[in-house]
This record gives sequence, C-alpha cells and structure tokens, in this order.
Amino acid sequence: MTLGKSFASLGNYVAQYQNQGGFAKPSKYEIIITPPSLQSFRNMSIGQVPSRLNDLGGLSETIRQTSLSCESISFPGRNIDTTPDTNIYGPVREIATGFSYAEVSATFRCSKDMREKRYFESWQRLAYDTVTWTMSYYEDYIGAVQIFQLDEEDNKVYGVELVEAFPKTIGAQTLDYSATDQIHKLTVGFSYRWWKNISDEPKINEPVEEVSTTTPARVTDELTERTRVQRLDTLQR
Repeated sequence: MTLGKSFASLGNYVAQYQNQGGFAKPSKYEIIITPPSLQSFRNMSIGQVPSRLNDLGGLSETIRQTSLSCESISFPGRNIDTTPDTNIYGPVREIATGFSYAEVSATFRCSKDMREKRYFESWQRLAYDTVTWTMSYYEDYIGAVQIFQLDEEDNKVYGVELVEAFPKTIGAQTLDYSATDQIHKLTVGFSYRWWKNISDEPKINEPVEEVSTTTPARVTDELTERTRVQRLDTLQR
C-alpha cells in the first residue's frame, strides 16, 4: 500500500524557484542604523563625543558609512515562551505564556580612522554621564536598526526593524604584529525591545516617537485625524 504520489520531483522544485527569480542569498542585504537623534549627539559635551566626528565628514556621513561597512549580521529570531497545560487528559500540550528575543550581533569593517568604533562608543555614552556617572533616560539613547533582504536587482524584498535598539556590547579588538594582511573588524551586540516585519507590521506597537524609522507617517496620520476631529466638533457646536 502506498500513500500516493510525491508532491513534486527535485527538478520541478528547482524549476519553480528559478521561475520565481531564484533563491534568496545571504550575501544580498542592506542595513540602516538610525541613532537616537542627531541632536542628541550634538548636545553631548566635548568630553563625551569625539570632535573628530566632524573631521570625518560629519555625523551623518559617519552614520551612512557605518551602515555600509557592516560585513555580517543576522535576521533576529523570536521565541514563543510556553508552559505545559496540565488541565487536560492525554498527551500534554504547550500553551503560550509570552515571547522573548535574543540580541543581534553585527560585524563591521573599520576604516583607517576607526570612525565606526568612535561612532558606537559615542552612542553608548548617550546612556550615561561621564562626569557624574548617572544614567540617562531610556529615550535618550535608543534608536532603530533596519535589516533588509535584497534580490538580484538590489530590490528590498523583506525587512525587519529592531525597535528601541542600542549598542549594548562593543567587542574587544585584538592587536597582533603578525596580522599584516588583515583588517580590523568590530563586533557590536544590539539590544532591543522587540522586532517587527516592516511590511506586515508597519505601525504595530510603535515605539517612542523620536526613534522609530516608521514614525513620521504615523505622526502625520495622527495630526490629520486630530485636525479632522476638531473640525467635526466645531461644526457640531
């Protein structure tokens, strides 16, 4: 007794993907790192932010180059936390009790002036005062990180956003006289509150207004709706 014909042969499987443009490749990606705000960096005291950032083409250019220098990064995972449901007969089943996320680690190639390292060090210093050692408000140092999958024509076909992200860990860099044909690489671990699919969840649980890369559209929508309600109230009066 057989269970029926197979769903598809290997040849049909490969042909189907070729007709759809092929397979997604891990080497085709783009990231966009959005810091808390440019003003946050500008408001830092001279002892906190390296004045060299202005000599490196400005903060905006440093942010752009840091994003381009990302050599590797991972799409984040998501885990549904569960607990056994013992209130039933028969095999035990798991029921959802929450969800959790793991940190995302990225590796960056360093320029000869080490601007990438300076940039993340400056971002971390937004979280505390180097004089009083007091910690800053949460909103002062959180930003966002967007990660995109590209197709062969460099079109964005999938993307996620790490919401309320900040560089929690800056990895150590080894110095070695024998490493004459290697380049410095910097590992950065990003902590974040949650991540969302940019296309499927563009406005779900929006974070602090100033940090989300998808916020401007939401703010505009809210202002438009508020104005519409005010006009209706005026007409009703």
